[in-house]
Amino acid sequence: MTKRILFVGMVDSPHTARWINQISDLGWELHIFPVYHAPAHSLMRGVTVHRPWIQVRPRRILATLLHDPLNAFNVRKVESDLHANGLPVRAVYPIPVISPFDRVLSGFWSKPLGESDVRAPLPYGPHVLARLIRKLKPDLIHSMEFQHAGYNVLRAREIIGAKHFPKWLATNWGSDIYHYRHYPEHREQISRLLKSVDYYSCECERDIALARELGLQAPALPVLPNTGGFDIEDVERLREALSPSKRKVLMVKGYQHFAGRALTALEAVLRCADVLKDWRIVVFSASAEVREKVEEMRILHGLNISILEHAGHEKMLRYFAHARAYLGVSAADAISTSMLEAMATGAFPIQTDTSCCGEWIENGRGGYSIPHDNVEVIADRLRKAATEDDLVDAAAKLNWSTVLARLDQRKLRPQVREFYEIMLP
Repeated sequence: MTKRILFVGMVDSPHTARWINQISDLGWELHIFPVYHAPAHSLMRGVTVHRPWIQVRPRRILATLLHDPLNAFNVRKVESDLHANGLPVRAVYPIPVISPFDRVLSGFWSKPLGESDVRAPLPYGPHVLARLIRKLKPDLIHSMEFQHAGYNVLRAREIIGAKHFPKWLATNWGSDIYHYRHYPEHREQISRLLKSVDYYSCECERDIALARELGLQAPALPVLPNTGGFDIEDVERLREALSPSKRKVLMVKGYQHFAGRALTALEAVLRCADVLKDWRIVVFSASAEVREKVEEMRILHGLNISILEHAGHEKMLRYFAHARAYLGVSAADAISTSMLEAMATGAFPIQTDTSCCGEWIENGRGGYSIPHDNVEVIADRLRKAATEDDLVDAAAKLNWSTVLARLDQRKLRPQVREFYEIMLP
């Protein structure tokens, strides 16, 4: 009998799509339940996307709104249809029920998922997920990310009951544990999740140790990048451009939020303005306040700095292939995908030690591991990367060996298949 896997995660994420694509042609029946309303990512292949069907009955909604607003929009069933390209990517609602309703009715359109303040839209919440699980009867549930997907599955498990719940693999993304363990409500919820799963996976050895501290008893699967590997032949063609020491482009990650510290990164860039005056500085994934800072640096300091608007994986690789260095500053992260892209294309990576970059690069040789809150140190390492030709050229060769060993799609695909075969005997 064909094995059936139900993914729970962000259906519009390229990371989700790239991971699922690694097993989309292996003969298993793949399904995904989104954690919010969004179109399936264009890279998604060979997976059925399930969405709630909301039956809108105006009179009943009006009457229920007056007495029980939480149940005004009753989710009746979970179904599916076919994506326009013929691939099984299913959509199941007759009207766009989440947008704009989630903005207007936010007070009762979602419910909390547990101890923390994380909430789920009702049509994509645990009760709908539980219905789908009962109907689909998957052999394995794979939640991809903790705070939305994992918490959602945990609550659905409580609804169904542990005795009748399928095997569950929970994958830790980014700073799901590393950051959120510091918040008591999240820590308690994460701990309950880890004690409930049958398997755990992540992309950092660091996070396995943290998961054990928080109560994980289940097996931890081999550490693999959550986004899958690279097409080495394509990357190799990109690397045929200028050697790193001949390049004059700096790539800067632009996140400024609970974890991102792009403003700190840009302050370090300003302190190196004398050596970067003839360079092109490209800021990607820029937050609003970062955009303002970039404009200020361009006008007041005369730097050739610009914002790279939304770019997919292939476009990012092309940019990195023309960059001498990459700078990523954050208070929490796992493997930074940007750092891996830099390593693959020869750009010298400068990444904060709050990630697990130390599991990929040797500090001072393959790149620099930096503190997230010390502008002086960050600026010093950036200056060295900008001026020491032998350093960046030697790092490119060293990192390419790592990429060939650990990021080649042809090598990772068999590992991912074994990854699931452990859980699907």
